[in-house]
Amino acid sequence: MPDQNDARQAPRIAHYFRDVDLSSNSCPRFIPELFSTNCWAEDWPARFLLRVAIRFHHIWATFGIRDGQETIHGAQPAVCFSNFSVADLIAVREGVEGVNKAVTQYAITFPTCSAERAGAEQVVQGGDLRAFLQKSNPVVAVTPEDVLRNEYRYVVCQLDMFNDQAMPSEWRWPYTRNYHRAIAKMEDNGCLGDKLPGFELTQKRWSGIGIVVATQADARRLQYDILSLIDQQILSESHFDHLLVCERLPTALEGLSEVGKQSAVQAAYFDFKSCMVVSDEAAVEALQDFSARISELELCTLKTVTRERGGCWVYFEDNTHPYVRALIKAGRVLVNKLGRYIGTLDELDRRRDLRERQEIVKVLCEQLQLKHGVACSYFSVLNSWRPDDLPNFCGRPWSGFYRITDEPDDEDDEENEGEIS
Repeated sequence: MPDQNDARQAPRIAHYFRDVDLSSNSCPRFIPELFSTNCWAEDWPARFLLRVAIRFHHIWATFGIRDGQETIHGAQPAVCFSNFSVADLIAVREGVEGVNKAVTQYAITFPTCSAERAGAEQVVQGGDLRAFLQKSNPVVAVTPEDVLRNEYRYVVCQLDMFNDQAMPSEWRWPYTRNYHRAIAKMEDNGCLGDKLPGFELTQKRWSGIGIVVATQADARRLQYDILSLIDQQILSESHFDHLLVCERLPTALEGLSEVGKQSAVQAAYFDFKSCMVVSDEAAVEALQDFSARISELELCTLKTVTRERGGCWVYFEDNTHPYVRALIKAGRVLVNKLGRYIGTLDELDRRRDLRERQEIVKVLCEQLQLKHGVACSYFSVLNSWRPDDLPNFCGRPWSGFYRITDEPDDEDDEENEGEIS
């Protein structure tokens, strides 16, 4: 079995995310009204797009619109990758001129060999595409269909006007299904419905994923997204290799030995996995505490007339908190499809009025906050016991990293209590 460090040190390629101004002529032709009910941003900052890609484990293939022109030719859109370099990340962070313009501080990286096995191919820079293909496989004659099928790989070779250097290495993964039909279907439905055309990050061939973010605060958000996928068993714990924080990197790598460079990069990794280690004793203790509190509230709270029915749960905002991790191990906290962590109220009479159960959960959450420092509130679904149904309501709908947004998180938003989340 290869050492995990081998995956980190092996050559990598990166899919970088950039800020997208939706009012500009450098955005995709198709703009979905929303990615999901828990996603919101006025425009599409790079941080926002990275979180959407990870939470919904999907990278969108596009035609690479820049200044109104498609940079990916032919009928097949693609996912673009550039050669990954930590030195480039430092240069971008420090505002150094002449760096590969595709590089940002928000990216998903893959081992180059894995990406190539998954179908990513290096671009053909200038020259005759047909001649290039023929040279690559001289035994078989290249047909016009072969040329059309490879147009997505062709780029006009341009020199950087400032430093007279050729464009950096680039790879592209083609979307081979009918892109326009998929977009037309989503436009007819008025929502995303099926996934945007692209590829699934959950496929084993894309394992060994690295994530790059600018700040420690970004890393906490991405940690929430990664854990939500692991806790839903959508992918394994080993599928993601590391989470690199650019602000933790040194001011330069020059002058460091190879060991020093490796140490500097290691120091920039954010530990997103150790919180998942929970002892059996901690799980039992948390379960007993949680169950006893709900049982006590059930016994001491009078029942009123049932006017509304539906499911009610405890929404936990922090999926890394030791108490929450212990309840996850004990099987009392689940994750719904959008990544919300909810604790089941097994000891509470489900025949109680829905609003009455919400009030009980409020009391429970006050206790958990005081005793364990756990941030939580109620989460309910009217006329349904399925936590993914609508309409759903939340005591603190704008709190926690469940939401994917570029806005700051509100600490205490009592005005929004009870809104659909």
